[in-house]
Amino acid sequence: MSTPSTRINLTVPLDLAIQIERDSDKRGIGKVQFIKEAIYEKLKRGETKEERNEYEQLREEVIEIKRILMILLEVYNTKQ
Repeated sequence: MSTPSTRINLTVPLDLAIQIERDSDKRGIGKVQFIKEAIYEKLKRGETKEERNEYEQLREEVIEIKRILMILLEVYNTKQ
């Protein structure tokens, strides 16, 4: 019985490779472990910058709708 392979070959720009090397040395871990942790954190976080921007835009639109509804309610209540 053979174990499944989790090997992945990566091609990264030289500056990124140097940064990975430096950061993994600072933390005292191997490059492979450093990359695994980075990928795990990215997947755990789950949302991209674009998704956060979209969420923030939707939140602002909902706040604006709430303000409009409050103004309409105030106008309605003053007319009665």
